[in-house]
Amino acid sequence: MRLLSIVSAAAVAVVALAATPDAYAQRGRNNQSTTAVVINYQRVLQESAMGRDMATKLQQVRAQVQTEAQALAPEQQSIEQEAQRLQGTLRNRSAEQIRNDPQAQALAQRQQQLQARAAGLQGDLECTQLISLRDFDRAVSPVVRSVMESRGAGIVLDANSTQLALPEFDITNAVIQALDGNQATRTSNVTRHAVAECTQSAAQQTPPAQ
Repeated sequence: MRLLSIVSAAAVAVVALAATPDAYAQRGRNNQSTTAVVINYQRVLQESAMGRDMATKLQQVRAQVQTEAQALAPEQQSIEQEAQRLQGTLRNRSAEQIRNDPQAQALAQRQQQLQARAAGLQGDLECTQLISLRDFDRAVSPVVRSVMESRGAGIVLDANSTQLALPEFDITNAVIQALDGNQATRTSNVTRHAVAECTQSAAQQTPPAQ
């Protein structure tokens, strides 16, 4: 799963943040409507020091997963060779006899185990990317809010879903500068996460059936 596709699917947050009561009160006194600003979240991800650091660390996890996936190749080759051998041995058997054959059953079990291991590796990578993006968003959101409020705005919109906005309403550069200017938001904490962490989290968030 590509990093930007996850951003598009999971972090296309039309980040609607409520302004502080003081900001609302000021706009009320001036009889003005709520101001909106826009942010290009993908640019923040690609250009900020923290976003680049996260991409580098995710690439390291991806390389680790790919190495582990390549280590499955000998088992896959062994399974293919065994399948070819059994095709000759069981050629004249019925479908039911093949299903009940101990060698065929053992081969099917090996294939299922291999597929589960491969799927688990892919799931680890996707879960790691998802959690990393979630943590990135949590770190960026307070900065976005701070810049938004400094502009007297009450809403932040995703630039990619906005048809037209004047340059002075785009806070992307200001957010990147704020992130890069704070040592605490220049690096990311990326560690590998097992796919089970994401599936358990999804299960906990799923409401019970009525």
